[in-house]
Amino acid sequence: MLALTIQDNNYIDGVTKHYHDQCAAFMNVVDHLHTQIANGQLKIVKLHNYTPKAVIEPPVWYQICSYSEKRGGYKVVEKCKFFSSHFIGRYSYGGYSIILNPRFGNIFCHIVDYASNIYIPHGEAPTSLNAGGNAYWLIAILWKAMLNKALTTGQIPKEYHTITKNQKTYRGHLNIAKHIHANLCDKSHFYCTYKKLSMDNTINRTIRAIYKILKSKRLASLIAEFEAYDKYLCSMGVDSAAPDIHEIDNIRYTRLNAPYKPVMELCRTILSNHIAESSKDNSKYNGVSYFIDIADLWELYLLKLLQNNLPDEYYVYSPNSGFGDSLLDGGMREIRPDIIIEKDNRVIMIIDAKYKNYSKLGYTSADGVKREDLYQMTTYLHHYGNDETGIAGIFTAPVACSDNDIHSYSQKKNHRIGLVNLNIVAADDNIELLHENENAYIDKIKRILKSLC
Repeated sequence: MLALTIQDNNYIDGVTKHYHDQCAAFMNVVDHLHTQIANGQLKIVKLHNYTPKAVIEPPVWYQICSYSEKRGGYKVVEKCKFFSSHFIGRYSYGGYSIILNPRFGNIFCHIVDYASNIYIPHGEAPTSLNAGGNAYWLIAILWKAMLNKALTTGQIPKEYHTITKNQKTYRGHLNIAKHIHANLCDKSHFYCTYKKLSMDNTINRTIRAIYKILKSKRLASLIAEFEAYDKYLCSMGVDSAAPDIHEIDNIRYTRLNAPYKPVMELCRTILSNHIAESSKDNSKYNGVSYFIDIADLWELYLLKLLQNNLPDEYYVYSPNSGFGDSLLDGGMREIRPDIIIEKDNRVIMIIDAKYKNYSKLGYTSADGVKREDLYQMTTYLHHYGNDETGIAGIFTAPVACSDNDIHSYSQKKNHRIGLVNLNIVAADDNIELLHENENAYIDKIKRILKSLC
């Protein structure tokens, strides 16, 4: 299978393919991908419970640069550029694959490790998501992270099952018709209908099924910590047979099991690929396809970095892991900043994690932060701030920053806005340089926070 490899967030330079490089075939893959998106058939793996966008930005697109005229007078594409947005993953069709690799280089593993509290042994991770590596490796890492988070922040899902049974003890209520039919001459039994709390439900069955699938993909060592949990679910009567896709789609989420929503959406992706791969007629199977929103990972990484390094007097959290505030009366129009920092029960900073090439705030959107992002931050500051105390809105992108100034609003001088970046792209494989940039970022945030108090 031929593959076109692009780094994520490649909006400007793109990757050039010529006629002899099968550019038309890769264009066909992209067109098919866009059709899947338009039909709502493409599932993006989300790392948060909250999924704000119904419309998916295309992970990859192309621009035709030139044509050439062939014998017979017809034209063919001679040169084409392919661009990518803030997703990593792969999509295959017709024997060709589009692969979006993280632009972080090898420190991507450090970002995943830090954001998800998962240790990735050195040398175990493939350098890219190309066809030569295990296509399920990254999926298994994220599944592991999501399941760990769900188990620590939620409860093991349980459901009441209705049971109708002829037994020696009375329980629930008597099923009169069946009791008369079965026990007319036997006063020692009662045909009862009652509800029993059980772990045998779609969420737990899905977890067991996906654990078995990932083990079959030569990833047993990576997810070995869940062997005991799998045995525990088995001992509690949870079946390991894979559920139907529609069962996962129809899971009813509550506040108790909401932390399992991201991992269930990822399970759905794994199961869909596995079903297609294992089908009797798999001639149309094109290989593993999935996309992960890397902007979510960037946000989780920044959140953990701030939580671990800011003084205890500051409370750092993300509304995206729970429930946001309502902008309007009646619970209408939730607003969810990426990261909120409080001190003494007062919001003093909003951080918007932007996985974009923002290098300066700029006088216009063409020079820096886009107008819509600027207006969104202004809404956050208006909602969480007041006229008496200071509050700052900070954009943070993963590139070098040429504008570290914090600017005051013309009408509300105590409301400030600025761009403070954490340059991880330049660090590439240098973990020590990354740590230096992390420390510099934390120091800048600390200085701004002190100026607001």
